[in-house]
Amino acid sequence: MNIILLYPLLSKYRSLNVDNKQYWPPLGLAFIAAVLEQHDHSVKILERDIILRRNGLDFEKADEITLAEIASFNTEIVGISATTPHMGDAMHIATLIKNCNPNLKIVLGGPHATSQPELTLRKCRSIDIVVRGEGEFTMLDLANGLLLEDIGGITFRDGNGIVRNPDRPLFSNLDELPFPARHLLDMESYLKPNISVGRGLNLRATSVFSSRGCPYRCDFCAGHLMFPGKVRFHSPQRVIEELEHLVDCYSVEAIYFADDMFLSNRKRTERLLKLLINNEKLNKLKWIAQVRANVVDEDILRLMKKGGCVHLEFGFESGSQRMLDIMHKRTTVEDNVRAATLTRKVGLRFSAFVMVGYPGERKVDVEKTVDFLKTVRPNVISFSVFYPLPGTEVYRRLVLQEQRLPEWNETGDPEATGLTYAEMDSSEFAKLYVKTKLTLVVPNNLYFFIRDNIRHPIRLLRAFFTHSKGVIIKIARALRRLFTI
Repeated sequence: MNIILLYPLLSKYRSLNVDNKQYWPPLGLAFIAAVLEQHDHSVKILERDIILRRNGLDFEKADEITLAEIASFNTEIVGISATTPHMGDAMHIATLIKNCNPNLKIVLGGPHATSQPELTLRKCRSIDIVVRGEGEFTMLDLANGLLLEDIGGITFRDGNGIVRNPDRPLFSNLDELPFPARHLLDMESYLKPNISVGRGLNLRATSVFSSRGCPYRCDFCAGHLMFPGKVRFHSPQRVIEELEHLVDCYSVEAIYFADDMFLSNRKRTERLLKLLINNEKLNKLKWIAQVRANVVDEDILRLMKKGGCVHLEFGFESGSQRMLDIMHKRTTVEDNVRAATLTRKVGLRFSAFVMVGYPGERKVDVEKTVDFLKTVRPNVISFSVFYPLPGTEVYRRLVLQEQRLPEWNETGDPEATGLTYAEMDSSEFAKLYVKTKLTLVVPNNLYFFIRDNIRHPIRLLRAFFTHSKGVIIKIARALRRLFTI
């Protein structure tokens, strides 16, 4: 069977911002494609962001090319993967596809479809089937022509009604999956040296999943929707084999481990690190990972650095203990300060992810977060407005409270401050947010970006010319907003 897998755009507004260029290969689709190819199906992956940018940000042209690719491939199934911010374009392109070929089966998967399958089908009549959770073997069943009522993990239209089949059991042995079908992706586009994947280091970098799931359940996180239950791992040797493949085939300089929590199993992580240290092919490979502040200590940080780690990401979320407790973060401000101090001590860079505007947050909580950031001085500050994600506990509470929820296209927009759940006047919140971005976040990130790349002047200049436009646009928008509040 001929199958197109499609990765949609963000909103038009966000797609026009150079900082929203897609640097992250859609590995979820690439895993699905690999399984389908393994079972003799023909697959093509369409990356809408790459199509758009190759055609001068001409949205109509991008639509024309997308439809032409689907027609020329004699496509029988189109599979679309979308997070909530991608849903605007997902519904748009699904409608265009259906108008061109009403008999073509359109399947939607990903976090958004998993969290709101029935609502998604009601809002977009062009989508025929929703895949809930992991899609590899569900899509294989669809491609193999199994009866819909016999396929676990899907929600679909049956006449005028909607049918929800039982959940599909998770497969336990991740090592049985083939490598993601990166040969179907425009890897050279993703691998151009950039500071997004390298978190401030302008490197030829890409992402890898070495596990699925997270042992924690923060109220704002939607990770459990796709990967519920216990954390599942690729074996350390399997991870090494994929890294060697990336070095051999794509000459990567750095890896971003996209695992929800890299240290979910410390013994397994230590085995992986020792393999990295002793592998001559990989001993120059740099890597980045996400970890929790309450699980790191000096010993594991030093071992990570020895194994090639150059940067860690911490979801500190807030500098207010009151807010951390409301979020069910299960960490303390003291944990966060200790983790930042130890990370700096062993010579690793780190990012601080924080959010403001969370339900119940007060001005004093935001001020504590600002003070915290000034204290720990991360190499990269990700300072964003909270947006509730469908399927999360905080989203459920807001629905029960009959609070206004963001439109799907608004969700996750880092520049949107029009909607806040903080316990303060919206204009006061917006002014505080923009002021913090201009006086703390931008100067901090710019300082460390220059400092951390100064030894590589050519790459520094390249990164400056690549990313400066986006930064200038953001600053201009922030200033305009500050003076119009």
